[in-house]
Amino acid sequence: MNMEKHRTVCGGFIGIPTRVLHHLQAHPDVIVHLSNAISKIHLPSDRKKIECEVEMGCIVGRGGVVKTNALKIDDLALFALRTNRKFPSRVAPSGQVGTESSTIVIIAKPSFAEGQYELITAWIGSLAKKEPWDPSILSQDEFEDCLHFWSTTALVFDPATMGTVSENSWRKVLALANPKFG
Repeated sequence: MNMEKHRTVCGGFIGIPTRVLHHLQAHPDVIVHLSNAISKIHLPSDRKKIECEVEMGCIVGRGGVVKTNALKIDDLALFALRTNRKFPSRVAPSGQVGTESSTIVIIAKPSFAEGQYELITAWIGSLAKKEPWDPSILSQDEFEDCLHFWSTTALVFDPATMGTVSENSWRKVLALANPKFG
């Protein structure tokens, strides 16, 4: 597998597979900061998944989400398809911007080799829940937690990484995705 590798502060590595670089096209502003963010991470000794916010010490960009009024599952809201995603994401009305951020979120999983992890995703800002249609959601409780989060939160619309905005409801979006839970 072709993979960029970046050294962590503890001497381990986090690799970035080509498919993840492709996925990160929806978060292009984070790519230039990845090596520096990874260099600040201590890999856990128990080899558990990493989900962390890395403090960069200076403003690195704007967070990509904003808080919204709570939606019910049938309420109409704005949605758009992001680059390299299969289903639409909830987006904020045009003109809304995220707050300036000095943190980068890194999510990585242990790889087969000791002292090495593989990047799953990264973005500027704070930790967020999976989108409710994400196939990696493992339980009904996790699904409900994710749906609640994305019913009170929206992505900042970015025309460079998102398609046309349309009105939809979470019920209709989830019907397209046919998630395991719901």
